[in-house]
Amino acid sequence: MIVSKKSLIIVIALVLALGLVFAYQTFLSPESVEGAKEVKIQVINEKEDVDKTFTYNTDDEYLLDLLENNKDEIGVTLTDSDFGKMVTAMMDYEAKESEQEFWQIQVNGKDAETGVAEIPLTDGDKYKFELTSY
Repeated sequence: MIVSKKSLIIVIALVLALGLVFAYQTFLSPESVEGAKEVKIQVINEKEDVDKTFTYNTDDEYLLDLLENNKDEIGVTLTDSDFGKMVTAMMDYEAKESEQEFWQIQVNGKDAETGVAEIPLTDGDKYKFELTSY
Protein backbone atom coordinates (compact mmCIF):
# COMPACT_ATOMS: atom_id res chain seq x y z
CA MET A 1 0.00 0.00 0.00
CA ILE A 2 1.42 3.34 -1.05
CA VAL A 3 0.82 6.37 1.16
CA SER A 4 0.75 9.71 -0.60
CA LYS A 5 2.71 12.67 0.71
CA LYS A 6 -0.53 14.57 1.24
CA SER A 7 -1.99 11.81 3.44
CA LEU A 8 1.22 11.53 5.42
CA ILE A 9 1.29 15.29 6.04
CA ILE A 10 -2.34 15.22 7.22
CA VAL A 11 -1.63 12.35 9.64
CA ILE A 12 1.46 14.10 11.02
CA ALA A 13 -0.48 17.35 11.46
CA LEU A 14 -3.25 15.53 13.35
CA VAL A 15 -0.78 13.76 15.63
CA LEU A 16 0.99 17.05 16.37
CA ALA A 17 -2.32 18.81 17.09
CA LEU A 18 -3.38 16.05 19.49
CA GLY A 19 0.03 16.22 21.15
CA LEU A 20 -0.28 19.97 21.65
CA VAL A 21 -3.76 19.63 23.16
CA PHE A 22 -2.52 16.91 25.52
CA ALA A 23 0.52 18.99 26.52
CA TYR A 24 -1.63 22.06 27.20
CA GLN A 25 -4.09 20.13 29.35
CA THR A 26 -1.33 18.32 31.21
CA PHE A 27 1.21 21.08 31.77
CA LEU A 28 -0.17 24.53 30.99
CA SER A 29 -3.88 24.72 31.78
CA PRO A 30 -4.77 26.35 35.09
CA GLU A 31 -5.30 23.81 37.86
CA SER A 32 -8.25 23.88 40.17
CA VAL A 33 -7.93 24.43 43.90
CA GLU A 34 -9.79 21.97 46.12
CA GLY A 35 -11.44 22.94 49.38
CA ALA A 36 -13.27 25.89 50.84
CA LYS A 37 -12.58 29.34 49.49
CA GLU A 38 -14.14 32.79 49.56
CA VAL A 39 -14.46 34.58 46.22
CA LYS A 40 -16.21 37.68 44.93
CA ILE A 41 -18.12 38.17 41.70
CA GLN A 42 -18.69 41.73 40.56
CA VAL A 43 -21.20 42.54 37.81
CA ILE A 44 -21.00 45.93 36.12
CA ASN A 45 -23.53 47.12 33.56
CA GLU A 46 -23.43 50.90 33.17
CA LYS A 47 -26.41 50.82 30.78
CA GLU A 48 -28.62 49.51 33.58
CA ASP A 49 -26.76 51.34 36.39
CA VAL A 50 -25.66 48.02 37.91
CA ASP A 51 -22.53 47.57 40.00
CA LYS A 52 -23.15 44.65 42.33
CA THR A 53 -20.71 42.41 44.16
CA PHE A 54 -21.56 38.93 45.42
CA THR A 55 -19.43 37.10 47.98
CA TYR A 56 -19.46 33.31 47.97
CA ASN A 57 -17.98 30.73 50.29
CA THR A 58 -17.68 27.69 48.08
CA ASP A 59 -16.03 24.36 47.43
CA ASP A 60 -16.52 24.77 43.66
CA GLU A 61 -13.29 24.42 41.74
CA TYR A 62 -14.08 26.38 38.57
CA LEU A 63 -15.93 29.63 37.82
CA LEU A 64 -18.43 27.81 35.60
CA ASP A 65 -19.52 25.61 38.52
CA LEU A 66 -20.01 28.64 40.77
CA LEU A 67 -22.03 30.45 38.11
CA GLU A 68 -24.23 27.42 37.45
CA ASN A 69 -24.83 26.83 41.16
CA ASN A 70 -25.84 30.47 41.71
CA LYS A 71 -27.42 31.30 38.36
CA ASP A 72 -30.71 32.51 39.82
CA GLU A 73 -29.07 34.99 42.20
CA ILE A 74 -26.57 36.28 39.62
CA GLY A 75 -29.06 36.12 36.74
CA VAL A 76 -26.52 34.44 34.52
CA THR A 77 -27.27 32.81 31.17
CA LEU A 78 -24.68 30.47 29.70
CA THR A 79 -24.75 29.52 26.04
CA ASP A 80 -22.92 26.66 24.35
CA SER A 81 -20.55 27.72 21.59
CA ASP A 82 -17.75 26.17 19.56
CA PHE A 83 -15.39 27.44 22.26
CA GLY A 84 -17.33 26.06 25.24
CA LYS A 85 -19.79 27.80 27.55
CA MET A 86 -20.08 31.55 27.07
CA VAL A 87 -21.67 34.06 29.43
CA THR A 88 -24.38 35.83 27.45
CA ALA A 89 -26.33 37.43 30.32
CA MET A 90 -25.62 38.70 33.82
CA MET A 91 -28.18 40.15 36.23
CA ASP A 92 -30.74 39.05 33.60
CA TYR A 93 -29.33 41.51 31.03
CA GLU A 94 -28.45 39.76 27.79
CA ALA A 95 -25.58 41.20 25.77
CA LYS A 96 -26.90 42.31 22.39
CA GLU A 97 -24.91 41.17 19.36
CA SER A 98 -26.65 43.87 17.29
CA GLU A 99 -24.98 46.46 19.55
CA GLN A 100 -21.68 44.52 19.59
CA GLU A 101 -21.94 43.88 23.34
CA PHE A 102 -20.30 41.10 25.32
CA TRP A 103 -19.49 40.30 28.94
CA GLN A 104 -15.79 40.93 29.53
CA ILE A 105 -14.35 38.74 32.27
CA GLN A 106 -11.49 39.82 34.51
CA VAL A 107 -9.72 37.88 37.23
CA ASN A 108 -8.16 40.14 39.86
CA GLY A 109 -8.16 43.06 37.44
CA LYS A 110 -6.62 41.18 34.49
CA ASP A 111 -8.52 40.04 31.40
CA ALA A 112 -9.33 36.34 31.50
CA GLU A 113 -7.36 34.28 28.99
CA THR A 114 -9.77 31.34 28.96
CA GLY A 115 -13.48 30.68 29.21
CA VAL A 116 -15.41 30.28 32.47
CA ALA A 117 -15.08 26.48 32.38
CA GLU A 118 -11.30 26.77 32.60
CA ILE A 119 -10.98 29.57 35.17
CA PRO A 120 -10.09 28.00 38.53
CA LEU A 121 -11.51 29.51 41.71
CA THR A 122 -8.85 30.57 44.19
CA ASP A 123 -9.44 31.82 47.71
CA GLY A 124 -9.60 35.61 47.83
CA ASP A 125 -9.93 36.12 44.07
CA LYS A 126 -12.30 38.62 42.46
CA TYR A 127 -14.03 37.84 39.17
CA LYS A 128 -15.48 40.83 37.34
CA PHE A 129 -18.07 40.66 34.55
CA GLU A 130 -18.48 43.97 32.77
CA LEU A 131 -20.79 44.69 29.86
CA THR A 132 -18.53 45.97 27.11
CA SER A 133 -18.77 46.79 23.40
CA TYR A 134 -16.24 46.06 20.71
